[in-house]
Amino acid sequence: MEYNACNIRMSENHRLNRIPFGLDFDDGSLVDVENVPRGAKCGCVCPSCKTPLIARQGDEKEWHFAHASRRIYKCTKNECQYSFYVSVRLMARQLIGDEITMRLPEYRGTVTRHDNRRGYPLSEPFLVTKSKEIIISNVEVETCFAGVPVDLVGQINDFRFVVYFTHPGRNIPPELASIVDSQSGVIAVALDGLGKTMFRGERGDRRSYQSILRKFLINDLESKHWVYHPRYQRCHQQALQELEAKAASASASHVARNERRLTPSNAHRINESDVDISSWKAAKQRVVLFECVMCKTQWEGLEPSGSVCPQCHKHLYRIRKKILGDPMIE
Repeated sequence: MEYNACNIRMSENHRLNRIPFGLDFDDGSLVDVENVPRGAKCGCVCPSCKTPLIARQGDEKEWHFAHASRRIYKCTKNECQYSFYVSVRLMARQLIGDEITMRLPEYRGTVTRHDNRRGYPLSEPFLVTKSKEIIISNVEVETCFAGVPVDLVGQINDFRFVVYFTHPGRNIPPELASIVDSQSGVIAVALDGLGKTMFRGERGDRRSYQSILRKFLINDLESKHWVYHPRYQRCHQQALQELEAKAASASASHVARNERRLTPSNAHRINESDVDISSWKAAKQRVVLFECVMCKTQWEGLEPSGSVCPQCHKHLYRIRKKILGDPMIE
């Protein structure tokens, strides 16, 4: 198991050492490894550390960029730890351009409160928005929102919409999760799984990395999650009110059931003699004359603890002759 886990980590690290998109040295644009000359003639540098790249375009393994100078790369290794993700993030900005169609996931939440009477928490789920396809227009890249740099800000009708790319070493800024803006939404797109999608180990027939990235941005739902939605607080409050109402209704029903159990009209469920509860409780302590129907032995005893025949040592065949001091009960 440890060997397999180690192999998986090494395989993942190996994928992330490959760079799908290089920065063209002449015009500063991001280019796919398939669209440049082979080897050092590609004319590209690493988007993260600016080390020169070579385009490895073999016949077997997946094509990719690699750092040309190992000596320089060793000096910039820490800075370039996330070169794969940096190249993908920058290319994503470039691919989106002024407008992009994107499928968004549904957004659900849950409110929870502890019920002291039941002794366990109650919860109420709520839906903020269904999964849908939207068009983000008037896109601005490398801009700021809520005082922090974001990847892009666009428009969905009258609403501002923010997209923030995450990956190891780049988490959601807390400012984006704590905004209060009824005209804006924020969604995060995790790039973590793209290395496995792009680099499968063999060349084969496949689309360009640009095509893979474009499809990922448009259709992939698992990588996207909501950071902020303007309707969340309202939906959360409504669900909380519904939960409180259900808890109050359940509590009232519980009290009503207990009250019905204690009313005289239900006493017959407890007392075989159909007397009221107070009389039944008192009767349990009376001395009664019993008779065994098998051996005809009679004895006095407390009801019900003293109802065992002293001769047969059984209580199943005894009858209550009378409550001492009361008329005989057949």
